[in-house]
Amino acid sequence: MPFTNPVSNEGSSFVRDRLQTVSVPARKLFAVILREAYRGPIRPKSKGIATPPEILEACGLDVGEFYLLLNRLKEAGLIQVSNAYPFEEIQLTPEAAVEAATLAE
Repeated sequence: MPFTNPVSNEGSSFVRDRLQTVSVPARKLFAVILREAYRGPIRPKSKGIATPPEILEACGLDVGEFYLLLNRLKEAGLIQVSNAYPFEEIQLTPEAAVEAATLAE
């Protein structure tokens, strides 16, 4: 699956503007979260939900770095995390989800 860089699109967008406020590793993690939330292998789960195990398997980060970058994405208003460890569910914020369908393609 080719990687589409959400930051490189022309014009202004909520997601692009917010991604520009985080590091490149956090941007890459966001791309993995987006892919896993809409096409991830873990089933059953609601569409638009990603889980730490599937994200960690897909991105190769260690757990400490994963949670550090995850917090940066939360602070940027791109994702929200519900439930407590080890049952966390990660999803895009409502503002970011508006663009998610286009970005996931």
